[in-house]
Amino acid sequence: MMDNDKILNDVSVDESETSQRKLDEKLMELHTLFEVSQTINSSLNLDAMLDNALLTPMGKMLISRGMILLRNEESGEFIVKRSKGILQEHLLSTVQFAEIDLPGPRLVDELEKGNSEAFKFFKNLKIKLLLPLRSSDRLIGAIGLGSKLSGGDFSQSDLAYLQSLANIAAPAVQNGYMVLKLQQINRKLDKKIFELNTLFEIGRELITTLDREKILSMLSYAIMGEMLVNRCFIFLQNGEDFCLASTKGVSAKESLDEISEPEFLREIFKLKKAEELRERETSLAADVRKKIAEKGIAVLVPMVMHDTTRGIIAVGKKITGADFEGEDLEFLTTLGNEALISIENARLFHEELEKKRMEEELALAREIQQKLLPPSCPAFEKFEISGINVSSLQVSGDYFDCILLDEKRICLAIADVSGKGTPASLLMANLQATLNALMEPSADLVEVVGKINNLIHKNTNYDKFITFFICVLDVETGQLEYVNAGHNPPILARDTGGYDLLSTGGLLLGMMADVAFEKGSAKLDKGDWLVMYTDGVTEAQDRDEDEFGEERLIDFILKNRRKSAEIMKQELLKEVKEFTQDLPQSDDITLVIVKAKK
Repeated sequence: MMDNDKILNDVSVDESETSQRKLDEKLMELHTLFEVSQTINSSLNLDAMLDNALLTPMGKMLISRGMILLRNEESGEFIVKRSKGILQEHLLSTVQFAEIDLPGPRLVDELEKGNSEAFKFFKNLKIKLLLPLRSSDRLIGAIGLGSKLSGGDFSQSDLAYLQSLANIAAPAVQNGYMVLKLQQINRKLDKKIFELNTLFEIGRELITTLDREKILSMLSYAIMGEMLVNRCFIFLQNGEDFCLASTKGVSAKESLDEISEPEFLREIFKLKKAEELRERETSLAADVRKKIAEKGIAVLVPMVMHDTTRGIIAVGKKITGADFEGEDLEFLTTLGNEALISIENARLFHEELEKKRMEEELALAREIQQKLLPPSCPAFEKFEISGINVSSLQVSGDYFDCILLDEKRICLAIADVSGKGTPASLLMANLQATLNALMEPSADLVEVVGKINNLIHKNTNYDKFITFFICVLDVETGQLEYVNAGHNPPILARDTGGYDLLSTGGLLLGMMADVAFEKGSAKLDKGDWLVMYTDGVTEAQDRDEDEFGEERLIDFILKNRRKSAEIMKQELLKEVKEFTQDLPQSDDITLVIVKAKK
């Protein structure tokens, strides 16, 4: 009886000791969980939280490997954020599984039938157990643990402890993740504010100068300082062509021929948005991409105005080795477009300056040219003479002259140089000087015209020529001698109502050397008119592109033959203007009008 009592007493003691041991283990687990909770929640640093959440169960259970995965909100994939006992190359690896795969602690072997991809992923990394990290009933991640060093299985008590630890860690991890996102947002915001300040400062500097080279230099240094890059190229559109306008960070010995070739430039100017060269897919041809890479260029950023690429910023690699982010490309695009406006303003300003300079020079040339023309023609007892030159541009290619040879003879000339503007005016000045040098009282018209022709032919290109009419009028007798070198035949309108055209002469001046010219003659009786004109009169067009024409001119002269030479001149100019319906004058107009008084 005593032996039975002793046995019962020993059993009771063993049970009591077992219960006490279990109670002690529970208390230890609770104490550990409490410490873990304090440790995890004492910091908002996500990295520290993840380390504690992973190392605590591994140390408690003597587990050799483990990992923590967090869910990517955009893709829904789970990314390895922390690992121990696993090769570093697997960090940031991704795996896809749904919440249904992790309703609670789950052995990886149980995934084989439901999610074979996840099973292979974890099996390959020798992960045996997965613990869900839930916050607000939402799966935000998982803790993956390998086998115990003892080789034993995870008991229900182990699973309960591990899940409790995961439940404590999950809200803290979620909070840490939110803090991390806020920090990232704040950093991006700070960077944006800094970039905006930079853009403001650079913009303020850019508007203070209209020097293109200074603008390009400011832009290059701003990019290199802001992006921490080692080199910068700027390409610009120059009229219809493209050019490499600025380089920074390039040695003097380095050849830039390959990226200055027209084919290369045309290709990169097709870009409409920024492109990073490390990306596999780009719109650039392979040979262009190769040339860019050889120059150490990492990013191409188009400078766009009115949907047209007017420039390209080519930026080298970052000194830090970091990749370019989307915010970097946005900054470069904004900065480039801001600088492009300044470059365009500088171009327009210098064009305006050049235009004003040219206008001033042309105004001076016009003033000089007008002085080459007679301010008025001599007055005679028996004849009225009036002449005028109306240029379509600031300077004219038309010419007329009145050269008094002696008391009774006057030389009258009219000419039209091919082309318009400055080149024609220079040739006109040459003609004026030559004629005044050659036209002496005893000079023969045919010889004078021949010499002028040879000089023009010798000193001008084949496409430059002059239509020319010259005559000598005897103001006592009305006798007229003339040579017409391809000019519009002057109209000799008779007081009786008839008319003659004075066409005798030869080829245009300057067409070929040693041309034989012929002299013609006529006589102006009382009441007769001689109207010399350039084709700006007869070829003037109305809105229907009908020309004023020779016939209309003759009719006008005959209808107005009772008026004075000066009034005839003014009325004819008015008639031409009314015919063209105030359209812009397309050609120079020159008139020399002679009336034989009654």
